[in-house]
Amino acid sequence: MNIKKILSDFGSWIFAGLTFLGFIIIYAGIGARGRYKATGETNFYFIAVGIVLILPYLIYMLKTTILFNKAEDEESKRIADLIRTGDKVIVNLDNLEIHCNSYKQEIEVGGGYNARNEYIDVNHNVILIDVQYNNDSIKYKLNIDMDTTKLKMHFAIKKETELYVDSTNPNNNYLDLRFLES
Repeated sequence: MNIKKILSDFGSWIFAGLTFLGFIIIYAGIGARGRYKATGETNFYFIAVGIVLILPYLIYMLKTTILFNKAEDEESKRIADLIRTGDKVIVNLDNLEIHCNSYKQEIEVGGGYNARNEYIDVNHNVILIDVQYNNDSIKYKLNIDMDTTKLKMHFAIKKETELYVDSTNPNNNYLDLRFLES
């Protein structure tokens, strides 16, 4: 077993427990004493201790949100730079392989006496594209969750799309599949 993973999981549980405890302490500090008892006086010391216990969680959530937004902005900037300055290669969508794995998955909905099984469609399409660029081959493997018939219709209508490649680093590239979003 990996000691680092065990300690990380243990730390996550402690983190979640302290956050939950902070909410309980704030609830008690506000004066909520139960369903059938009248509310008590507000205890600001309890509220302060609860806020101190919740504060690391709030900082963690803020940090995660900032890092996620920064990564999205950097990716958008990278794609915009590639579209503006990269080499444009036309990709024929008729020459690609689509491997389909579509099935129905049974899930249980509801609970107790209202539990029932429903079937949902799961569409797992793997698209393999091989593009020639400067006597080199750029291979793409895309996983797209879309009905196979719809996917083939999108490709038949569009017929071709663009691949933007950085001339100094062919591994830095962007395949324009925005037409699948509509």
